[in-house]
Amino acid sequence: MIKLFAIDLDGTTLDNQSRLDNKVIEALKKLDENGIKFVFTSGRAKPSVDYLTYLTGFDNPTIANNGAIASINRENIIYENYLTYKNIEKLIEFCENYKLLYQFYDHDTYYSNRVCPERFNHLKKRSDYGMNYQVNFSFSANPLNEIKNRNSNVLKFQIFPKEYNKLSKDRIIEEIRKFNKNLYITSSNDKVIEIMQKNVSKYQAICEVSDYLGINRDEIAAIGDQDNDIPMLKLAKLSFAVENAIDEVKEIADVIVGSNDEFGIVEAIDIVIKSNKDV
Repeated sequence: MIKLFAIDLDGTTLDNQSRLDNKVIEALKKLDENGIKFVFTSGRAKPSVDYLTYLTGFDNPTIANNGAIASINRENIIYENYLTYKNIEKLIEFCENYKLLYQFYDHDTYYSNRVCPERFNHLKKRSDYGMNYQVNFSFSANPLNEIKNRNSNVLKFQIFPKEYNKLSKDRIIEEIRKFNKNLYITSSNDKVIEIMQKNVSKYQAICEVSDYLGINRDEIAAIGDQDNDIPMLKLAKLSFAVENAIDEVKEIADVIVGSNDEFGIVEAIDIVIKSNKDV
């Protein structure tokens, strides 16, 4: 019996224009009607995941920054795991030495030393009034000092290979591991490297949520498309990959459904609901 469905956002639930379709929202409502809680699990910052959850009409649990933060609803955070300032300093030093574009997030703000609007087009709101983005922004010559001055903490650090440097993703990861072997390094697409503190993963955060809700590990389903989804797909009772997923995700998934643009998530929801009825 599935009681919790962990659902990735970009490349899985959202279409290729980062939109949440009404057809998907209606399917999510069917989960609720059948006693199945859904939790969006994403590499996005918490305000963005909260905003997309709000569009569904629910105030459900959320998991953001690849599992570095988990909330039981929009107001109540139940788990956080930050990168240390020492790790951030080393990562920034590495990026600046190799002229790599980087950015990082705390609870609600995007920090960078370079303004690249194309990096946050996917964070626009459906609104023509006020702040038209789902997160706050801080651009400065020294973003680490900025976050320290705010007495805040970093949940996720991102590096963009091949923008202003020819280092490959694999080479960058190899170099990072030379000065810290314990960081969690993953990716939500082929153009970015995402770095979190040790022991962070979407699945670890799912466990925090399921424990809070009194849901057993064998009552969890999950769906995704990228490297950062692999931990939760490997350990879920029932796992799905969308057709546009990377090969590594398809290999471990129990079921492959249609692509994100073909509403594969709706197909997966129908399968979960039917599997519960067949128990």
